[in-house]
Amino acid sequence: MQRSPQHKFASNPDLQTSAKSDLMVDDLNINLRKRREHILDGEILNIVETSLNEQLNTWKQSLDATITETIKNAVSVALETEMSKLSANINQTMQNFAIRMDEFQESVDYANNRQDLFEKRLKEVEVVTAAGSTVHSQITTLENKIDQLEQQARQFNIEIANLPEKNGENLMTLLSKIGTVIKHPINQADILSAHRVPHVDKKNPRPRNVIVKLSSKILRNNILTSARATKGLTSDMLMMAGSTRTIYINEHLTPKNKALFRQSREAAKKNNYKYVWVRHGTVLVRQTDTSPIYAVRSEDDIDKIKIKTSS
Repeated sequence: MQRSPQHKFASNPDLQTSAKSDLMVDDLNINLRKRREHILDGEILNIVETSLNEQLNTWKQSLDATITETIKNAVSVALETEMSKLSANINQTMQNFAIRMDEFQESVDYANNRQDLFEKRLKEVEVVTAAGSTVHSQITTLENKIDQLEQQARQFNIEIANLPEKNGENLMTLLSKIGTVIKHPINQADILSAHRVPHVDKKNPRPRNVIVKLSSKILRNNILTSARATKGLTSDMLMMAGSTRTIYINEHLTPKNKALFRQSREAAKKNNYKYVWVRHGTVLVRQTDTSPIYAVRSEDDIDKIKIKTSS
Protein backbone atom coordinates (compact mmCIF):
# COMPACT_ATOMS: atom_id res chain seq x y z
CA MET A 1 0.00 0.00 0.00
CA GLN A 2 1.33 3.14 -0.85
CA ARG A 3 1.32 5.87 1.61
CA SER A 4 1.12 9.27 0.47
CA PRO A 5 3.26 11.76 2.13
CA GLN A 6 1.63 13.42 4.91
CA HIS A 7 2.85 16.81 3.82
CA LYS A 8 2.96 18.09 0.37
CA PHE A 9 5.29 20.79 -0.44
CA ALA A 10 3.81 23.46 -2.41
CA SER A 11 5.65 25.47 -4.85
CA ASN A 12 7.09 28.67 -3.24
CA PRO A 13 8.15 31.41 -5.56
CA ASP A 14 10.30 33.05 -2.85
CA LEU A 15 12.26 29.89 -2.45
CA GLN A 16 14.37 30.53 -5.47
CA THR A 17 14.78 34.09 -4.46
CA SER A 18 15.84 32.97 -1.07
CA ALA A 19 18.15 30.41 -2.53
CA LYS A 20 19.64 32.96 -4.76
CA SER A 21 20.04 35.29 -1.87
CA ASP A 22 21.73 32.57 0.11
CA LEU A 23 23.94 31.84 -2.81
CA MET A 24 24.77 35.46 -3.14
CA VAL A 25 25.47 35.64 0.53
CA ASP A 26 27.55 32.56 0.34
CA ASP A 27 29.43 33.97 -2.61
CA LEU A 28 29.85 37.18 -0.76
CA ASN A 29 31.11 35.34 2.24
CA ILE A 30 33.40 33.30 0.13
CA ASN A 31 34.68 36.40 -1.57
CA LEU A 32 35.05 38.14 1.71
CA ARG A 33 36.75 35.09 3.14
CA LYS A 34 38.98 34.88 0.10
CA ARG A 35 39.59 38.56 0.27
CA ARG A 36 40.36 38.24 3.91
CA GLU A 37 42.57 35.30 3.15
CA HIS A 38 44.17 37.24 0.36
CA ILE A 39 44.60 40.26 2.55
CA LEU A 40 45.83 37.99 5.32
CA ASP A 41 48.24 36.30 2.95
CA GLY A 42 49.47 39.72 1.76
CA GLU A 43 49.86 40.92 5.31
CA ILE A 44 51.64 37.76 6.25
CA LEU A 45 53.92 38.15 3.26
CA ASN A 46 54.51 41.75 4.21
CA ILE A 47 55.15 40.74 7.78
CA VAL A 48 57.40 37.90 6.66
CA GLU A 49 59.16 40.17 4.19
CA THR A 50 59.50 42.89 6.80
CA SER A 51 60.76 40.34 9.29
CA LEU A 52 63.15 38.93 6.79
CA ASN A 53 64.38 42.41 5.86
CA GLU A 54 64.78 43.27 9.48
CA GLN A 55 66.57 40.00 10.10
CA LEU A 56 68.73 40.54 7.04
CA ASN A 57 69.47 44.10 8.13
CA THR A 58 70.28 42.80 11.57
CA TRP A 59 72.53 40.16 10.07
CA LYS A 60 74.07 42.71 7.69
CA GLN A 61 74.70 45.16 10.49
CA SER A 62 76.09 42.37 12.63
CA LEU A 63 78.21 41.14 9.73
CA ASP A 64 79.33 44.67 8.91
CA ALA A 65 80.14 45.23 12.54
CA THR A 66 81.98 41.91 12.69
CA ILE A 67 83.89 42.62 9.48
CA THR A 68 84.64 46.16 10.60
CA GLU A 69 85.81 44.94 13.98
CA THR A 70 87.83 42.16 12.35
CA ILE A 71 89.41 44.62 9.93
CA LYS A 72 90.04 47.05 12.75
CA ASN A 73 91.60 44.31 14.82
CA ALA A 74 93.66 43.06 11.87
CA VAL A 75 94.73 46.60 10.98
CA SER A 76 95.43 47.34 14.61
CA VAL A 77 97.52 44.20 14.97
CA ALA A 78 99.30 44.93 11.70
CA LEU A 79 99.89 48.53 12.69
CA GLU A 80 101.09 47.49 16.11
CA THR A 81 103.41 44.93 14.51
CA GLU A 82 104.70 47.40 11.94
CA MET A 83 104.99 50.17 14.53
CA SER A 84 106.84 47.77 16.79
CA LYS A 85 109.20 46.87 13.95
CA LEU A 86 109.54 50.52 12.97
CA SER A 87 110.16 51.50 16.56
CA ALA A 88 112.77 48.75 16.86
CA ASN A 89 114.40 49.87 13.63
CA ILE A 90 114.33 53.49 14.74
CA ASN A 91 115.81 52.55 18.10
CA GLN A 92 118.50 50.46 16.39
CA THR A 93 119.18 53.26 13.93
CA MET A 94 119.42 55.78 16.73
CA GLN A 95 121.77 53.47 18.61
CA ASN A 96 123.91 53.03 15.51
CA PHE A 97 123.81 56.77 14.93
CA ALA A 98 124.81 57.39 18.52
CA ILE A 99 127.70 54.95 18.12
CA ARG A 100 128.74 56.63 14.87
CA MET A 101 128.50 60.04 16.51
CA ASP A 102 130.71 58.81 19.34
CA GLU A 103 133.20 57.45 16.81
CA PHE A 104 133.02 60.68 14.83
CA GLN A 105 133.58 62.70 18.00
CA GLU A 106 136.55 60.52 18.84
CA SER A 107 137.90 61.09 15.34
CA VAL A 108 137.36 64.84 15.67
CA ASP A 109 139.04 64.85 19.06
CA TYR A 110 141.93 62.83 17.64
CA ALA A 111 142.22 65.18 14.66
CA ASN A 112 142.13 68.19 16.97
CA ASN A 113 144.81 66.66 19.15
CA ARG A 114 146.90 65.91 16.06
CA GLN A 115 146.34 69.45 14.83
CA ASP A 116 147.37 70.88 18.18
CA LEU A 117 150.42 68.64 18.21
CA PHE A 118 151.23 69.59 14.62
CA GLU A 119 150.92 73.30 15.40
CA LYS A 120 153.10 72.82 18.45
CA ARG A 121 155.70 70.95 16.41
CA LEU A 122 155.46 73.57 13.67
CA LYS A 123 156.14 76.34 16.15
CA GLU A 124 159.08 74.37 17.49
CA VAL A 125 160.36 73.85 13.95
CA GLU A 126 159.92 77.53 13.19
CA VAL A 127 161.89 78.43 16.29
CA VAL A 128 164.58 75.89 15.45
CA THR A 129 164.56 76.99 11.80
CA ALA A 130 164.92 80.62 12.78
CA ALA A 131 167.77 79.71 15.08
CA GLY A 132 169.12 77.27 12.49
CA SER A 133 169.01 79.93 9.81
CA THR A 134 171.26 82.09 11.92
CA VAL A 135 173.47 79.12 12.70
CA HIS A 136 173.53 78.10 9.03
CA SER A 137 174.48 81.62 8.05
CA GLN A 138 177.25 81.58 10.62
CA ILE A 139 178.41 78.16 9.42
CA THR A 140 178.40 79.35 5.81
CA THR A 141 180.45 82.39 6.81
CA LEU A 142 182.93 80.18 8.66
CA GLU A 143 183.13 77.77 5.73
CA ASN A 144 183.84 80.66 3.37
CA LYS A 145 186.56 81.95 5.68
CA ILE A 146 188.10 78.49 5.97
CA ASP A 147 187.98 78.10 2.20
CA GLN A 148 189.66 81.48 1.79
CA LEU A 149 192.39 80.41 4.21
CA GLU A 150 192.84 77.14 2.32
CA GLN A 151 193.03 79.02 -0.96
CA GLN A 152 195.64 81.38 0.50
CA ALA A 153 197.65 78.35 1.62
CA ARG A 154 197.71 77.25 -2.05
CA GLN A 155 198.77 80.60 -3.47
CA PHE A 156 202.25 79.23 -4.30
CA ASN A 157 200.84 76.15 -6.07
CA ILE A 158 200.04 75.21 -9.65
CA GLU A 159 197.96 72.21 -10.74
CA ILE A 160 198.81 70.35 -13.92
CA ALA A 161 195.98 68.30 -15.41
CA ASN A 162 195.99 65.56 -18.08
CA LEU A 163 199.77 65.07 -17.93
CA PRO A 164 200.41 61.47 -19.10
CA GLU A 165 201.33 59.19 -16.21
CA LYS A 166 203.69 56.23 -16.14
CA ASN A 167 205.55 54.17 -13.58
CA GLY A 168 208.94 55.49 -12.51
CA GLU A 169 208.29 58.95 -13.93
CA ASN A 170 210.49 61.89 -12.92
CA LEU A 171 208.26 64.88 -12.28
CA MET A 172 211.22 67.26 -11.87
CA THR A 173 212.40 66.43 -15.37
CA LEU A 174 208.87 66.86 -16.77
CA LEU A 175 208.54 70.26 -15.06
CA SER A 176 211.84 71.35 -16.55
CA LYS A 177 210.63 70.35 -20.02
CA ILE A 178 207.36 72.25 -19.43
CA GLY A 179 209.36 75.35 -18.50
CA THR A 180 211.30 75.08 -21.71
CA VAL A 181 208.11 74.75 -23.85
CA ILE A 182 206.29 77.68 -22.23
CA LYS A 183 209.51 79.72 -22.35
CA HIS A 184 209.74 80.24 -18.62
CA PRO A 185 212.45 78.17 -16.94
CA ILE A 186 211.37 76.11 -13.95
CA ASN A 187 214.44 75.34 -11.84
CA GLN A 188 214.48 72.46 -9.41
CA ALA A 189 215.56 74.90 -6.70
CA ASP A 190 212.26 76.75 -7.12
CA ILE A 191 210.20 73.57 -6.65
CA LEU A 192 209.37 72.90 -3.01
CA SER A 193 207.28 69.79 -3.78
CA ALA A 194 205.65 67.96 -6.68
CA HIS A 195 203.29 64.99 -6.46
CA ARG A 196 200.21 63.49 -8.03
CA VAL A 197 196.86 63.50 -6.18
CA PRO A 198 194.19 60.80 -6.51
CA HIS A 199 190.89 61.49 -8.27
CA VAL A 200 187.76 61.86 -6.21
CA ASP A 201 186.19 59.34 -8.58
CA LYS A 202 188.45 56.31 -8.53
CA LYS A 203 187.00 55.14 -11.85
CA ASN A 204 188.25 58.26 -13.63
CA PRO A 205 190.51 57.00 -16.45
CA ARG A 206 192.36 60.27 -16.88
CA PRO A 207 195.88 60.72 -15.43
CA ARG A 208 196.04 61.98 -11.88
CA ASN A 209 196.70 65.70 -11.52
CA VAL A 210 200.10 66.98 -10.46
CA ILE A 211 200.36 69.53 -7.64
CA VAL A 212 203.49 71.65 -7.69
CA LYS A 213 204.41 73.97 -4.81
CA LEU A 214 206.78 76.76 -5.90
CA SER A 215 209.03 79.03 -3.89
CA SER A 216 206.95 82.20 -4.42
CA LYS A 217 203.63 83.50 -5.56
CA ILE A 218 205.31 85.71 -8.14
CA LEU A 219 206.98 82.70 -9.72
CA ARG A 220 203.64 80.88 -9.73
CA ASN A 221 201.90 83.80 -11.50
CA ASN A 222 204.68 84.13 -14.10
CA ILE A 223 204.51 80.42 -14.94
CA LEU A 224 200.71 80.65 -15.34
CA THR A 225 201.02 83.70 -17.58
CA SER A 226 203.58 81.96 -19.79
CA ALA A 227 201.45 78.81 -19.98
CA ARG A 228 198.40 80.83 -21.12
CA ALA A 229 200.51 82.63 -23.69
CA THR A 230 201.59 79.31 -25.18
CA LYS A 231 197.94 78.65 -26.14
CA GLY A 232 198.12 74.90 -26.29
CA LEU A 233 200.53 72.70 -24.38
CA THR A 234 200.48 69.07 -25.53
CA SER A 235 202.23 65.87 -24.49
CA ASP A 236 204.09 65.51 -27.79
CA MET A 237 205.77 68.90 -27.11
CA LEU A 238 207.31 67.21 -24.07
CA MET A 239 208.45 64.27 -26.19
CA MET A 240 206.11 61.90 -24.29
CA ALA A 241 205.12 58.59 -25.87
CA GLY A 242 201.54 57.59 -26.50
CA SER A 243 198.56 59.44 -27.86
CA THR A 244 198.73 63.22 -27.82
CA ARG A 245 197.03 64.87 -24.85
CA THR A 246 196.33 68.53 -24.16
CA ILE A 247 197.90 69.55 -20.86
CA TYR A 248 196.33 72.24 -18.64
CA ILE A 249 198.19 74.37 -16.10
CA ASN A 250 196.04 76.29 -13.60
CA GLU A 251 196.04 77.66 -10.10
CA HIS A 252 195.65 75.07 -7.39
CA LEU A 253 192.03 75.60 -6.29
CA THR A 254 190.17 74.33 -3.25
CA PRO A 255 187.43 71.75 -3.93
CA LYS A 256 184.80 74.45 -3.53
CA ASN A 257 186.45 76.84 -6.01
CA LYS A 258 187.19 73.97 -8.37
CA ALA A 259 183.47 73.08 -8.40
CA LEU A 260 182.54 76.73 -9.01
CA PHE A 261 185.06 76.86 -11.86
CA ARG A 262 183.54 73.76 -13.49
CA GLN A 263 179.96 74.98 -13.05
CA SER A 264 180.91 78.42 -14.37
CA ARG A 265 182.38 76.93 -17.52
CA GLU A 266 179.23 74.85 -18.07
CA ALA A 267 176.97 77.87 -17.52
CA ALA A 268 179.14 80.05 -19.73
CA LYS A 269 179.00 77.51 -22.55
CA LYS A 270 175.20 77.32 -22.36
CA ASN A 271 174.79 81.08 -22.14
CA ASN A 272 177.37 82.17 -24.74
CA TYR A 273 179.99 83.56 -22.36
CA LYS A 274 183.32 83.81 -24.12
CA TYR A 275 185.80 83.84 -21.22
CA VAL A 276 186.06 81.89 -17.96
CA TRP A 277 189.33 81.93 -15.98
CA VAL A 278 190.81 81.98 -12.48
CA ARG A 279 192.91 84.73 -10.94
CA HIS A 280 194.20 84.65 -7.37
CA GLY A 281 191.79 81.87 -6.45
CA THR A 282 188.71 83.70 -7.79
CA VAL A 283 186.65 82.49 -10.77
CA LEU A 284 186.04 85.25 -13.33
CA VAL A 285 183.69 85.33 -16.33
CA ARG A 286 183.26 87.68 -19.26
CA GLN A 287 180.69 87.46 -21.99
CA THR A 288 182.50 89.40 -24.74
CA ASP A 289 185.73 91.32 -25.21
CA THR A 290 184.01 94.53 -24.16
CA SER A 291 181.69 93.13 -21.48
CA PRO A 292 182.34 93.72 -17.78
CA ILE A 293 184.10 91.02 -15.75
CA TYR A 294 182.07 89.21 -13.08
CA ALA A 295 183.47 87.27 -10.12
CA VAL A 296 181.86 83.94 -9.21
CA ARG A 297 182.19 83.30 -5.48
CA SER A 298 179.05 81.17 -4.95
CA GLU A 299 176.41 79.20 -6.82
CA ASP A 300 174.14 82.24 -6.66
CA ASP A 301 176.66 84.08 -8.81
CA ILE A 302 176.38 81.30 -11.41
CA ASP A 303 172.64 81.94 -11.58
CA LYS A 304 173.42 85.61 -12.18
CA ILE A 305 175.39 84.60 -15.26
CA LYS A 306 172.20 83.19 -16.76
CA ILE A 307 170.18 86.29 -15.85
CA LYS A 308 172.74 88.59 -17.39
CA THR A 309 172.78 86.55 -20.57
CA SER A 310 168.99 86.45 -20.90
CA SER A 311 168.80 90.21 -20.41
